[in-house]
Amino acid sequence: MSSTVQPRNPRRMPWSEVPDAVVARIEAVAGSVIESVAASPFGFSPGFAGVVSFADGARAFLKVMSASRDPWSIEVNRREAHVLALLPKEVPAPAFLWTFEEGDWLVIAAEAVDGEHPRASTVDADAYEVWVALGELARVEAPADLPAFHAHHADLFTQWRDLAASPELDARLSAFGRDGQWIGSHLPQLMEWEQAAKEITKGDALVHGDLRDDNFLLTADGVRIVDWPHASRGAPWLDLAGYLPSHEMYGGGSAHGMFRAHPLAEAVSSEAERFFVCTIAGYFTFQSTEPPVAALPGLREFQRAQALPAIKWLREIADPALAR
Repeated sequence: MSSTVQPRNPRRMPWSEVPDAVVARIEAVAGSVIESVAASPFGFSPGFAGVVSFADGARAFLKVMSASRDPWSIEVNRREAHVLALLPKEVPAPAFLWTFEEGDWLVIAAEAVDGEHPRASTVDADAYEVWVALGELARVEAPADLPAFHAHHADLFTQWRDLAASPELDARLSAFGRDGQWIGSHLPQLMEWEQAAKEITKGDALVHGDLRDDNFLLTADGVRIVDWPHASRGAPWLDLAGYLPSHEMYGGGSAHGMFRAHPLAEAVSSEAERFFVCTIAGYFTFQSTEPPVAALPGLREFQRAQALPAIKWLREIADPALAR
C-alpha cells in the first residue's frame, strides 16, 4: 500500500487508555488474565483495535471504544457486533465471540485471525485470492434481519445533489481540475443517475459495503473479511464495484476493465454499472471535499485518492452514454 493513502489513524486509542475496570471485565468475560496486547495499525476507527492474548492460551481480536471520547463510534460498533452475530457460517469472516458495555465503554470480541492484508495491486497471487473471495461472498444470501442496501446507505444516493447545493461548489469542483469541470457540466445528469441507482442495487445477497485491501486477511485457510458495520442486502456485484476504485488507487489497473473481467459483471447491464459507479464517484467526490474530521485524520485524503479512479471509471462509461 502507498504510504500516502494508507487507512491509518494516528489518533487511535492505545491500550493504555482502556480503564482498569474495563480490563477487569474483559478478563472476567474471557475467563482468563490478559498476558499480551498487539494493537492493529490499520483502519480509521478511533478506538482500540488489536489482538489480546490470555494466560489460558486463548486469543481474541478486541475493539474497545469510549462514548465520551468518540460518541459517534459507539453506534457504528454496536451495529458491527449485531451483524457479526447474524452472519451465516459460510461467510469468510472472523467468528463473533462476545460483547459488553461497561459505563461509557463498549467492547467487542471476535476470533483472532493470523493473516496478512493482500497486496492485490502488485502480487498476482493476492489479487487472485481477493478475486475469488469477492465471487464467494456474492453467493451468500443475506440474513433477513439486515436492511436493504439502498435503505441503509440512503445518503449514497444524494451526494451529487448535496454537491450541487453546496455554497462552496466552485471550490470543491476546482479541487478536481478538468474532472471538476466535467462534473460541473453534467451535474443534472449525475443527479438523475444517482437516484436511478436505488433500484438496481436491490437484491438478496450479503453486501459488506466497505471492501478495500485492509478489510481482507489472507490466511493459511483462505481469505477472511473483517469490519462489518455497513453490511446489508443487495445485488451480488455491489461489493466488487465498491472495491475496485481502491484497487486502482493502489496501482491495480483499470477499475472498469477489472469489473468487466469478473464473472459477477456478466449479468450487469452497462446502464446498471453506470448508475452505481455514479453513486460511488459522487460519494468520494463530495465526502473528500468536506471539512477534515478531527477524530479521523487522513480520512479526506483517503477518500480523494479513491475519488480519482472512481471519477475516471464514471467518465469512461458515462461519455458514450451522454453522446447518444
